[in-house]
Amino acid sequence: MDRTQALAILGAEPAESQEDLMERLDAEAFSIRDHFIRQPVVPALYRSRVDRLVVLSDVANALNIHPLGAPVSLPLLEGAGTTLQQVVEHHVENLVRLRSAMAGTLDPDVLARFGTTLTALQVRYMEAFCAAFGPVPEDDGVDTPVARDEPEWEALLTAVRSAVPEVQPVVQRERRRMAALLQREVAAQ
Repeated sequence: MDRTQALAILGAEPAESQEDLMERLDAEAFSIRDHFIRQPVVPALYRSRVDRLVVLSDVANALNIHPLGAPVSLPLLEGAGTTLQQVVEHHVENLVRLRSAMAGTLDPDVLARFGTTLTALQVRYMEAFCAAFGPVPEDDGVDTPVARDEPEWEALLTAVRSAVPEVQPVVQRERRRMAALLQREVAAQ
């Protein structure tokens, strides 16, 4: 990537100062990091954000910009767990760890690594969650939830900790949502 392309990607003018260019790059990286921290993990959306971060990394290299924040390492993550309760609890813990760690940087390379990790973690979580229930009935008369329509973690944890989590509406709805997301994953590959 040359300087002209990098400036075009940032929407910057050739005469802008290095500080202004850094602010533009940091603003773009901040927007993506904010999405990673605040929004439900929808693998296809996260992958597109990771792709954008890769482009921003190329822009930073072409313009010799050093992003804000120190390099951040990926935290140690919990295993998937064997019971439904462990699967959900460990996933929530892993999300908290990853999101907390990524809050310390705006480096596109580091954020891309976190985004890729969040995506892989989510796919693994959805597979484990769905495996706990088996297949979803083809036409059970219930609409499939929207991908971003993630339940509150507290409500989901309360439901999976109940005596019979399979009959809890929040668990059933989450199962349908995950099955739909996994079908998209298979179709995208």
